[in-house]
Amino acid sequence: MLKVYLSNIATSDGIWLSFPMGYQERQEAMKFGAEGTNEIGAVTSPLEGLKTHLEGMTLRPGKGIQELEFLDRHTDCMTEREKCIFQAALEIEEPRSVMEIVNLSCNLDKFVLYDGASNHEELGKRVLGNEEMSEKVSLYLDYEAAGEKYAGSHAGCFTQLGYVTRTGEALEPLYDGKRLPDPGYDRSCVIQAWLSSPYYAAGNYRYYPVSLPASDDRLALAEEKLGWKKLDEYEVSCISCPVRELESCLPFSRDIREMNAFAGLLVERNILGDAGTREKLFAVLEAEVPENMAEAMEIAAGLERYTILPEDIRTADDYADYFLDEAQIYIDEEVQPFLDYKRLGECQMRKDGVVQTEHGLVRREDIPMAQPTEELEEFKLFSPLSALLYPDDWDGGDMPEEISPSDLCDFEDKILERIREEHLEEEGERGLAIYLHNRLLKRKVFSMNPTVEIWNGELWGVLEVKSHGPLSPQELSGLMEEWEGQESDGWGEGFEQRAFKTEEGEIFVSFWHSDDDFFIKTEQELKQRQTQDFGVKMGGNG
Repeated sequence: MLKVYLSNIATSDGIWLSFPMGYQERQEAMKFGAEGTNEIGAVTSPLEGLKTHLEGMTLRPGKGIQELEFLDRHTDCMTEREKCIFQAALEIEEPRSVMEIVNLSCNLDKFVLYDGASNHEELGKRVLGNEEMSEKVSLYLDYEAAGEKYAGSHAGCFTQLGYVTRTGEALEPLYDGKRLPDPGYDRSCVIQAWLSSPYYAAGNYRYYPVSLPASDDRLALAEEKLGWKKLDEYEVSCISCPVRELESCLPFSRDIREMNAFAGLLVERNILGDAGTREKLFAVLEAEVPENMAEAMEIAAGLERYTILPEDIRTADDYADYFLDEAQIYIDEEVQPFLDYKRLGECQMRKDGVVQTEHGLVRREDIPMAQPTEELEEFKLFSPLSALLYPDDWDGGDMPEEISPSDLCDFEDKILERIREEHLEEEGERGLAIYLHNRLLKRKVFSMNPTVEIWNGELWGVLEVKSHGPLSPQELSGLMEEWEGQESDGWGEGFEQRAFKTEEGEIFVSFWHSDDDFFIKTEQELKQRQTQDFGVKMGGNG
């Protein structure tokens, strides 16, 4: 872990920073770092090269602390081999600022390590390729001289693992001083997975980042850092993708090793590098709705089995025209006005296994794709409401009055009326389901409509959900996450900003609040828990 001493150049005030920092320490550090120019004094680090180069550098006001924090997290994700290359890169490049060190740490692919080349003779053997030479010739080669010549003409240095030198490719400045890369960043990253465990969070950061595809060494390092004997899907807290659209097409059931294999396949076949293949992948994943990463990998490996229909065929009406043309069925002009093209197209699409996606219509050539069940599952999600009353004579001096969930019951009808006013015509009966970010969830969830309901003497915020078949636990968790986003920043943010009038004044109702007691639960979870709590209280009173 990194530990540095900062001193303010103007005032000579100083502060020790030990990474990772707690919330309070981080706030104090950010405040200190924003006040003038600070110089890095003493440094403690497991990487001697990082210590040597950081000492004496100045920090940029505002960003400097975050840059140091990034280096601590990023180097913690490096394997021993990567640490060796990084320290050699520092010696070779001699960076002059923390920002340059950050960029260098993300350019390790621009360096090559000749394993085992600990001196000029061994380097010479690696450079000349002695294994390919005839023994009669190799006996008379001056490998030491060859190694010295190579080292003299290439920027490089010897390390405990071998000789490190530049590949010849130019370094890429990924960090421009504004937005830092993700810790653990790798240039070939397809999926950035954030892993968690109580063991890791106890003395480190909240999440441990892993860029996928990752080597076996890097996954083994993650297991070691997290303190788990094996990595499984329950330790993947969240993911992000450099190609953002991919993130919206991935299933919620995520096994880290299956994700790694999927990411490796995409890199191996350059699926994301070709625009046409990339769009096809997104469309097919949306159409097939894989339940897990193993199914997603099978789909990606067999993209040739799918056809994206021409761009002008995007709706059921379009498909009806396409079908009639392909089948050479002529419809008389007098009959055309009475033909339900939409219904014909939908019926034929089901028969042909054609699925409509945001990237167009997708058809599988070997077997028809399974269609979502027409039967709808219905369930409700409950979350606590909060409300504030602003009296008519409120002058901004006193705090507005909080209204309890029990008192809110008196205003149920007015709140329901406000919810109806928030509904947009284009949402139709699907409601907020049309805004779902995850495409697979969007295909499976038919509707999401907010409402309120009285339970146990209190008024609750409720989301009524209808889905094509039951949702898996992972899909339900993903739905709750998206609904919380709507409550806090989307639909709910707009709703809480528009009050309704009462005799006492204006009331603003919120479906979300930032306190620790906020939650989202299924109806069964909520009512079962509250019934159990009530039973415990009754037993205690006895």
